[in-house]
Amino acid sequence: MKSIQTYATLALAVAVAVLFYFQFSTSNSGTSSIGKSLSDSLTNPGEGLKVAYVNGDSMMSSYGLMKDLEAKFIQDNMVRETKLKSAQSRLESQYRAYQNELSTLTSRERMKKEEQLQQAQQQLMADQQELSQNAAVQEAEMYNQIQDSLQAFFKEFGKELGVDFVLATQKGSGILFANPALDVTGPAIEKLNKRYEAGKTK
Repeated sequence: MKSIQTYATLALAVAVAVLFYFQFSTSNSGTSSIGKSLSDSLTNPGEGLKVAYVNGDSMMSSYGLMKDLEAKFIQDNMVRETKLKSAQSRLESQYRAYQNELSTLTSRERMKKEEQLQQAQQQLMADQQELSQNAAVQEAEMYNQIQDSLQAFFKEFGKELGVDFVLATQKGSGILFANPALDVTGPAIEKLNKRYEAGKTK
């Protein structure tokens, strides 16, 4: 979902920014120090910054929590849309009934019917706004839940790997090349889903 993709992009941008900050703050030799430090981290274990990465798109599409929350969001949206369509149908029926009996109504009756129709229309607009707000709140809660879950997981996963950073790459991100040897997407997805499934049984 869009919110999750936004999160992955932000996480990537922050991680890259922090990485560059540490590289520049520990050396005054210019851009060459960045390449040297990264090279040292790969060729000399224990020296320099150690980095791994995951494919953010693959991880999100395979994460059980994401799938479950997205399925619930779609289901809840269908319920919201059904309620709105039902209210709209009632209003249309009331309007057609008013049109059919218009010629038999007195001026006072016509004004009363039109007032009722106007109130019904205003209520429909209020219901539509409320349902839209409910959907936005649910999406924000999903975003926070997934964000908290990923941060908690990668805090432990990063320690397990012994790395300083785990970046999330995705199509259109700022990373133009990443060494496939540093790709930990598969193990991350497996452990992430095992952690999620174990938490569901508690």
